[in-house]
Amino acid sequence: MSETTKRGRPKVKDKMEQITIKLPPKMLEELKKMSERSYNPISFHIRQAIAEYLDKNND
Repeated sequence: MSETTKRGRPKVKDKMEQITIKLPPKMLEELKKMSERSYNPISFHIRQAIAEYLDKNND
């Protein structure tokens, strides 16, 4: 018998909220390429960038 692999997103500890953003086409294309190279979803890179921004600019 072959082992079946789980599909879908892995479960996360923290509950996440969903938002919508608009990006210039060139920026979105760069995010897609980065995502393909790193095997991480676009949302991962956006979360990382926001977290870095908040850490840097937190009073």
